Amino acid sequence: MKKKILSLLLVTVMAISFTAGCSSTNQASDNKVDSGNTSTVSADSAGAFSATPDQLKALPEEMLGEKDEFKGMKIGFSQRNIAGSEWWEQLVRLAREEAEYLGIELTVYDAGNDLTRQLADIETLVNLSPDAMIINPYHSTGVLPAVSKVHEANIPLTVVNCALDPAGAPFTFVSCDVENSGYQSGFELAKAYDEKNGWTDSVEALVLSAAAQEEESDLRRWGQIAGYNDYMLEKYGKSNLDIVSYRYYNWQPEPAMNETLDALQANPDIDVVFCACDGGAQGVVAALDSIGKTGEILMTSIDARSSVLKWIQDGDKGVVSTVANDPRMMGKWAVYLAAKQATGVTTPSRFYVPNTCYTEENVADIYDPDSAY
Repeated sequence: MKKKILSLLLVTVMAISFTAGCSSTNQASDNKVDSGNTSTVSADSAGAFSATPDQLKALPEEMLGEKDEFKGMKIGFSQRNIAGSEWWEQLVRLAREEAEYLGIELTVYDAGNDLTRQLADIETLVNLSPDAMIINPYHSTGVLPAVSKVHEANIPLTVVNCALDPAGAPFTFVSCDVENSGYQSGFELAKAYDEKNGWTDSVEALVLSAAAQEEESDLRRWGQIAGYNDYMLEKYGKSNLDIVSYRYYNWQPEPAMNETLDALQANPDIDVVFCACDGGAQGVVAALDSIGKTGEILMTSIDARSSVLKWIQDGDKGVVSTVANDPRMMGKWAVYLAAKQATGVTTPSRFYVPNTCYTEENVADIYDPDSAY
């Protein structure tokens, strides 16, 4: 239980220094902010970034900084994919809105989930000589050859959402602590199953991992399984998790639906489903609806999309929890920190946005039927 309590505290902004720091001439600051979002990030020197309490408490659609604060600045943004993903659409939308608010010319290239295309996109953006670059990498190591071009051109780099291999340092990484998010997600799934069924010797599970050999996807999965097992170990001294199917769905609902249907054909007695993101949960719910098993299988997820929050509130789809992983927060913070880097400010090597876990107990605090996300 101690680990769960600690995990709930470690949910906002965290900066962890890599050896190389966040720019070729500055050291990264090592900063933390508590889960209440009320503390100011400490600054090690006059040139280090310091987030204000108001910035940390800002709602997802509220802009950061001052109007036209970076007027005339140019930033290039290589996004791994946009089409077919509500999550990525929202990330890019808020990045554009933040850039417009700050007076920045933001050039966005969509790689369409194609590594070769993203490599070319990054090199094209470098040739435009932007003041800063943002990359949401399709593959953590696959983009490294193009990242080297960014550094050779002395362009400050911000990475958003999906992790980049440390070999690509220096950069600032804007994301959530996704392994911790996974842990909370898995813990709540085990708790919900236990409260509904008590101890059973075997709980058959489908694990829907988003993408093969992708660090972002792996960390979520590791966290979810660890969280589930920790709950059972703390209460019973043993775990009953039996992973009978493990599949990928490329972060999107339709593949998740198809993979779920295939898994249920082979394993009709699946009890729980771990989803790497809410797009996966949407696919699982669609699959269960199509075969008349709505709400019969418990599932957990990560993202806290409005539609999934409603399912938790209504309690009729089997979704027991989701963890905030707000793309709007990441999009606007990526632009703001990239702009800060471009002016010579030292930014943290990691900047985590909040990752609160939502269940039936607290979902009413956040669910907004009129929310864009």
